Amino acid sequence: MGFEDLRVCIGNDTAYVSVEDHTYRGTFRGAAVAIQSIAQECPGIRHLEVLLTDYRQPQLIVHATKSDTGWDVRVDRQMRQALLKLRGEETTKPSAGKIDITLVPMVSLVNNKLDHLFDYNVRIAPAIATTLWKGARLTIQPIFPILSNLDKSDNQRAIQIGHANLRQQILSTKRWQVTAAAGFFHPERLGVQANIGLHAFTGLDLYLSGGYTAQANYSKQHGFGVTRNSDKVNFMAKADYYEHHSKLQLELQAGRFLYGDYGGRFDVTRHFSEYAIGVYAILTGGEHNFGFHFAIPMGGKRQRRNGFVRVRLPEYFNLEYSMQSYFKYWQEKMGRRYSTQPDENRSAHYWEPKFVEQYVSRILNGTFK
Repeated sequence: MGFEDLRVCIGNDTAYVSVEDHTYRGTFRGAAVAIQSIAQECPGIRHLEVLLTDYRQPQLIVHATKSDTGWDVRVDRQMRQALLKLRGEETTKPSAGKIDITLVPMVSLVNNKLDHLFDYNVRIAPAIATTLWKGARLTIQPIFPILSNLDKSDNQRAIQIGHANLRQQILSTKRWQVTAAAGFFHPERLGVQANIGLHAFTGLDLYLSGGYTAQANYSKQHGFGVTRNSDKVNFMAKADYYEHHSKLQLELQAGRFLYGDYGGRFDVTRHFSEYAIGVYAILTGGEHNFGFHFAIPMGGKRQRRNGFVRVRLPEYFNLEYSMQSYFKYWQEKMGRRYSTQPDENRSAHYWEPKFVEQYVSRILNGTFK
């Protein structure tokens, strides 16, 4: 079915299975396909414990029980028993070392000029990524300009580095999640970053993140270099709550943004299965901003990786519109953030138990395609 890092332990009527899904879009569709496949091949199995991993690190476990009336599904982070059962089992179809080349389109429209309607910039940024070992993801992403009307002195007209970093998920348990990364996170910033997450209770996650970055640029006149006195410390505290009845994700964060300004940001996002659409507001450095964002699926639901190298489109197209009130907000680069991976958005790698539970259950019981 295209799954990798497979481990299986079968008892009397229970199967413990660990799968890594790099084939099906999102975080829930692959889990449902795996359960359907096992149930079809092994009709005597009534209960399945399916451990879902991401870059070989456990994220969630799906408890699925088959009855005469359908499937009863529960998803949580109670992974310890399954990990113990699968500890000595052989891993088949390992994912380590396999390469994904994702052709990422980048489109920018800025309408803050008085002499013309838009500054436009169209680029292509192929992200070359591989899993080196458990929890480690190496990404290299050059950015190539295609079409723009920017000033000739603008660095975005040159070839840049989007992401070039190593991200390591150190810990992923029932209560804690710890990650660290080093390298380029942004075309102009390189450094180190760490993130600690606490799964406080159902639906609520608390995070504390911090980073240390410096400005790096390439110009035709001076080549590549790091700007003196450009180093900045950034940190954020965030509360992330998912309300499963309304499918609303609420995020409140406060701290120091990328370029040194202090403030906060509030996001409200509505999840429509594989779509995520939301609005946000920022107050920082005495200035305010607001806008909207979305992540929508691209391409097919399935992109199988048959060989050592796979070339593909992104699973999602992610866009954020910023109203950017007042020129000072734009000029002083207020409210800026960065991501450690090119495919970070509110749909991809969204390991919220209640979200995954709802859609796995719907697929298995025939109410969602």
